[in-house]
Amino acid sequence: MAEVREIDGLRLTILRGGGAGFHAAVAGVLGLALPEVPNTAAGGALWLGPDEWLVVSDADIAVPLEEALAGQHCAIVDVSEARAVLELSGPGATDVLASGCRLDLEALRPGACAQTALARTHALLEPRGGGVWRLYVGRSFAAYARAWLEDAIALQAMSAPP
Repeated sequence: MAEVREIDGLRLTILRGGGAGFHAAVAGVLGLALPEVPNTAAGGALWLGPDEWLVVSDADIAVPLEEALAGQHCAIVDVSEARAVLELSGPGATDVLASGCRLDLEALRPGACAQTALARTHALLEPRGGGVWRLYVGRSFAAYARAWLEDAIALQAMSAPP
């Protein structure tokens, strides 16, 4: 049976910008290139738009990014307190998500990400492999999203053959 938990302690940073100098400076701080293909993720950086990424890390990267990008036209915003990270895992996790989401979740593989509506809540979905999904949701919707996921898990368990 699937299970859901909240992951605390991660730093979530929205990063916006572009150009060769921007990408080189960011790669110098993060130690990886930002994904440039729509709906992809690499090393904790999730593509949100042509010039926007969500960077997920264990440490505060805002200050090193600000220093590396000084003088460049960009935006660096710590959204750690504004977003919650839920992790859905276990047998049937994809089916639980599918019951409240219109995306073809089978087409999403590790290294991908997608923004969607999940049970009337905006969510950024990231498949992590092994049937594990990370869901990034607004903090004010986190309790609702978690309760909805728990209810969907319970419904799935009730409808499973004995």
